[in-house]
This record gives sequence, structure tokens and C-alpha cells, in this order.
Amino acid sequence: MDMDIYMRRRLVALGGLVAFFIIFVLLVKSCGGDDEPAPIEPTVGATGEGGAVPLTVDEFIDQADAICEPANAAVGAIDPESPTAVRDEYQITADELASLQELQVDDDSRVLQQFIAAMDDLVAALRDKQRAVQSGDTAADAEAQLAVDTAEVDARELGTRYGFRECGQFLDAGEQPGGAGGEAATGTEVTPPATEVTPPATEVTPPATEATPPAETPPPADDTGGGISP
Repeated sequence: MDMDIYMRRRLVALGGLVAFFIIFVLLVKSCGGDDEPAPIEPTVGATGEGGAVPLTVDEFIDQADAICEPANAAVGAIDPESPTAVRDEYQITADELASLQELQVDDDSRVLQQFIAAMDDLVAALRDKQRAVQSGDTAADAEAQLAVDTAEVDARELGTRYGFRECGQFLDAGEQPGGAGGEAATGTEVTPPATEVTPPATEVTPPATEATPPAETPPPADDTGGGISP
């Protein structure tokens, strides 16, 4: 009986100590919370991480085009016969996308999000093509090339709709701006204007003709000579 009373007292004392510890911890947290600064919500645009003041749409387009223009030129300068052509195009395009994603813009338009998604699809397709070329898998190479072409078409259309002048205007390896072989970048054949060739004026001189006088008519015969007079 005495043992039960002793155990009960210990339990009561232990419970009181635990309750005091909990109350003490809560008091410390409530007092220290006033000294901590409130968390800052990062400003995140359509692309990139938070932390910087987002760009306006016009500023974003200018800076994005400044990234895409040299990237397009770099791809166009690749030798298509080079064994590293696909790898180089993949690396240039991946760096281009990474630079675009570092920009922040105060715009959450769906067109811009779709453009970035199309660029991401393009990078993935170029990576698959690089692997197919390295392994010599022609079927996978053809499938990856179809994915590359599809992603480029989507990105070109979306980039134009958003207002980009350079982003999405991809060049093939060895293709110069404006199209290879004198063709426009859209792939339409340029027909030179027709020029009319005017022959030099030549004066036609008629052949000289000598006038021939009419033939002389002989005089009529004399009917009076040799006749019989009545």
C-alpha cells in the first residue's frame, strides 16, 4: 500500500515536470518569434528562379532575342558533315534554353509557357538524336529527327505569336540567316524578277532597185503601100 502511494507521487511529480517543460518551450518560441523577419515571397515570372525584379514583356523579348540570335548563328555555322554536328547543336540549344529560363518576366501567358515547353521538347529530341547517332541506331535517329522537326515547328509558331524576332527562328547546320542557297528563311523559293531584254535598234535598209524604163513600142505598120486603088 505504501509502495502504491510512493509510485503515485512520483508519477504526479514527473507529470508536473513534463507540463512545466512544455510550457517553458512554448513561451520561448512565442518570445523569440517576434525577432525573426517575416519570410519574403519570391517573385517568380514565367521562367527562372525568384530573387530579381521581373522584366516587362518588351524587356524580356529584347533580352531573349539577344540570347537566341547568336545561338541561331552558331548552329548555322556548324559543319553538317562533322561527326560532332548533332552534339554541337544539342549543346548550343540546351545552353540557349538554360539562358532563357534564367530570365524573369512579369507575364504568365500561356503562349510563353508553351514556347518554353516546346524548347524543352527540342532539347530532349536533340539529346535522343545524339544518342541514336552515337549508337548507330538509324530507326531511333529517324524518330528523333521527326521529334526535332515537330518541336522546331511548334516553337517557331509560338515564338512568333509571342512577339519574338529571333527565338524560335532555328537554322539547320550549315544554313546561313536568310536561308541557304539564296532561299528565304521560310523555305520559299525566291524567283528573280523577270527582265525584258530589248534588242538594239537596227535600221533596215531596203535593197537598191534600178528603175527599168518601159520597153519601146514599135510604130504601127503602114497600110497604104502595096494596095490597089479603085
